[in-house]
Amino acid sequence: LMRHRASHAMLPRDETRPARTRRGLTSFELVVAFSLLVAAMASTVPIYVRHQRLLAESRRERVAVEELANQAERLQAMPLGDVDRYLASPLLSATAQRRLPAARLESERAESEFGSRVILRLFWDDIGRRDHPLSLAVWLLPEPDDADQAAPPAEDQL
Repeated sequence: LMRHRASHAMLPRDETRPARTRRGLTSFELVVAFSLLVAAMASTVPIYVRHQRLLAESRRERVAVEELANQAERLQAMPLGDVDRYLASPLLSATAQRRLPAARLESERAESEFGSRVILRLFWDDIGRRDHPLSLAVWLLPEPDDADQAAPPAEDQL
C-alpha cells in the first residue's frame, strides 16, 4: 500500500485521482456572510433602541398617572377649606420627583352648581410632554349641611 501511494505522488494530480470537493469557505463567501450579518444587525439595532425608549416613556407615564390619581384622592379626602391652600403649592411625591425629570404640578379650580372642579396638570421634561401635560379632573362635592346629615326617617314613621 505504501508503494502504491508513493507512486501516485510522483504523477500529476489530474491523472491519478478525481478532484475532491472542497470543504472550506472562500474569502468571498466569508465577506458575503459578514455583510449579511452586518445588514441584519444594522436594521435591528434602531428597532431595539426605539423599543427601549418607548419602555422608559411608558414607565414615566405610568408614574405620572399614579401621581395624578394620588393627588386626586388627597384632594377628595381633605376638607374643602384646606383645598385652596393646598392647590396654591401642591407637593409632588418623592417617587414622582425622582422618576419624572423636572416635574411640576399645576392646578385650576372652577366652581359650578355641582361642586368644585379641579383640573390637575402634570408637566415633566420629556418629548411631547412639555407642551401637552397629563391632566386629570377631580370633582369636589360640597360638604353636606347639618340638615342633610339628619338620620333618615324610620320605616314605621313613613
